[in-house]
Amino acid sequence: MRVASFQFIQRNLNNISARTAQANDQLGKMSSGKRVEHASEDPVAANGILNYKQELRKLAQYQNNINLAENRLRREEWALSSAETTTQQVKEIMLGANNPAITQQERDAYKEELQSRIDEMLDLANTRDEFGQYIFGGFQTDSSPFIRQPDGSVSYGGDGGQRDMMVGDNVRVGINHSGEVVFGGVPNPKGDFIASYALGGEAREDNLRVEKAAISDKTSFTDAHDYTIDFVDDPNNPGGIAVIVTDDNGVSVPADPNNPAPYVPGEKITVDGVDITIKGEAKAGDKITLSSDVNDGTGEDSRDVFDILNRAKDWLESDGHNPSGQSEMSDILNELDAMGSHFTRVRADTGNRMQRIENQQVTHEDMSLTLNKLRGGMEDLDYAKATGEFSQTMVALQATQTMFGKVQSMSLFNYI
Repeated sequence: MRVASFQFIQRNLNNISARTAQANDQLGKMSSGKRVEHASEDPVAANGILNYKQELRKLAQYQNNINLAENRLRREEWALSSAETTTQQVKEIMLGANNPAITQQERDAYKEELQSRIDEMLDLANTRDEFGQYIFGGFQTDSSPFIRQPDGSVSYGGDGGQRDMMVGDNVRVGINHSGEVVFGGVPNPKGDFIASYALGGEAREDNLRVEKAAISDKTSFTDAHDYTIDFVDDPNNPGGIAVIVTDDNGVSVPADPNNPAPYVPGEKITVDGVDITIKGEAKAGDKITLSSDVNDGTGEDSRDVFDILNRAKDWLESDGHNPSGQSEMSDILNELDAMGSHFTRVRADTGNRMQRIENQQVTHEDMSLTLNKLRGGMEDLDYAKATGEFSQTMVALQATQTMFGKVQSMSLFNYI
């Protein structure tokens, strides 16, 4: 077969171009560190690489969510811890003020200190996150959830919403507790009612107090509060004390006021489906009133933090060194204990959420390592192998160029 000079030259030039392109491609892969840069190079591997990258991007988004959730929960944990400390400080103030020997100047100092603690608690209730959103407002995050009213009371303008964050496939974690729960959900140590005392001025060794006033039978409970508890001389026991409980409709227990039940400290009294337990020394003429701000048949089973603090403030502003004041002081201290325990429980739940986030983060890190290893096995270049192939390509290219140069310079005239 006759081979023209043009065909010979063109074929060798094409060979050199192909070798050069191959070398450039190999060099490019060595520069990028990628074995598969285009789907056409290995369609199966390219599809697997794409799936792995999508999973890794999803894990990266979950990690961003985890960071955000963790920051907000840490801010909430700080606020709850500070609220615990403030509650303990308020209790110490009340114990210090419950001393009849203190001067008016000392009493005024306790008042100012208590007001500072109330202001601090209000600031904590209006804590913001790093984006300026109120963390205790539920879904209402753009305005202060707790507002002080002219009379000193504090109202809640948020809602009961809980914001969730996706931190994994089908895994959501709450990143807040609403102010309704944190500052309005302190369990009432009495049960379902608040006691107020109108006791005689005689000193007594054991303060008269309501230990429990809880709804025990919802079917018979008519919500007929206020309930008035009167202590009278026992007609059947000279020198003894009897008790009469009257509801808001005038119905009394026992039914015959002329034959009242003897007062036995710690013995349960049931009226209108409400179990009442009273302890302490009672005297004829003492009166206790059980009230509730809730009228839906459930009772006031939870207390508001700022109502408790304002009750303590009212005690400081009055003369509490009398039997009535001492009974109320006992209730205030119990409510402060319940308040501190409540903050601790909410803080513990916050800690549980943070632990769940941390566990999820560890899972994502392990999964990321696995996915990166699998992706790297498909996509990343084997430099040892690539270097050898590149060297072979360069040797072949140089041999082709050398041979073509020598053959191209040959002529029959050299042999004539």
